[in-house]
Amino acid sequence: MKKSLIALAALAAVTAASAQSTVTISGAMVLGVGSSEIGTASSGLQIARQTGNIQFAAIEDLGGGLKAGFTLQTAIGAAATTDTTVSIAANRTLLGDRLANMTLSGGFGAVLVGKAATGVKTAMGVADVSGIPVISGLSASSSAATTTADNGVYVNAGGDSNARIIYGDTFANQVGYASPNINGFTLSVGVVPSQTVSTSVGDDSTTKDNISYSLAYANGPVAANVNFLDAVNGSTPYSMTTIAASYDLGVAKIAVAQQTIRAVSGTSPGNGVMLTANVPMGSGAIGLGYGRRGTATQTSASFGDEVKQAFIGYKHNLSKRTAVSFVYNNIDRASASGTDLKETHILVGHSF
Repeated sequence: MKKSLIALAALAAVTAASAQSTVTISGAMVLGVGSSEIGTASSGLQIARQTGNIQFAAIEDLGGGLKAGFTLQTAIGAAATTDTTVSIAANRTLLGDRLANMTLSGGFGAVLVGKAATGVKTAMGVADVSGIPVISGLSASSSAATTTADNGVYVNAGGDSNARIIYGDTFANQVGYASPNINGFTLSVGVVPSQTVSTSVGDDSTTKDNISYSLAYANGPVAANVNFLDAVNGSTPYSMTTIAASYDLGVAKIAVAQQTIRAVSGTSPGNGVMLTANVPMGSGAIGLGYGRRGTATQTSASFGDEVKQAFIGYKHNLSKRTAVSFVYNNIDRASASGTDLKETHILVGHSF
């Protein structure tokens, strides 16, 4: 009897400890086979678009309605390289390069410190309902185009990362606050400190902190997000407004994003508009999108010039966690010196 009581006490202690701090592991992996063209550089047949992430997260109940949590997410993807001995499947080694933050939440809302999604990225989570994996800018490391003959080894083709429809869709170190959900509405504020590259300590004298304000709404088939960003690029201040909304019709889901950038000085790159849709079909769905930014007379060294993007694909679900996607994506730069992208891939993805 005494031994049984000791065993039960030990089991209870272990169970209590586990309940206090439980770490969940999740993530996804996507591999593609196909071809890409960046400008005049063609990859030929390639194994590319290695993307995904692995995430560790935990929430601890502190009592009194307070909870503390952390999230650590690392990207799985191709690293940009000019070393011809390294294939496109070269692994990233930066732990927490996407998300690395801690939160404190309660009836007052939630406070976040660390690396997290920007307000624009959160808004684009509402706007991109296509459900298929496409890239939104020209990047040799992501599309794996090559400047050499196709021999199974890929090098950096020098893509143009400014050829985008929507900007600010990324992750950043920040201090943020999100209000409680009130009838579907949530207000959030984030400050991204401008820090020196060498030490990551203190303000850079040539720039300022970026401040982001967002108002989000989600209720039933409707979701919307409005984000205003007061920021600086180098030493040039600018403001950016991003509006995103989606509606689930049942037979299809549609969404739109609109972004306006206003530079304090110089030429603004005009408006960016992106439309996406998802149409269920059998065991999968057709995803498509179209976007455009600027005009031929509106150019910017920081935000590119006139850009058009169109993509279409079909995602077939083999199970709840595994799917095969067939994707065609095209990014067209209007200027004569602009770099274009065309990619056709078959991708296999798994989430866990």
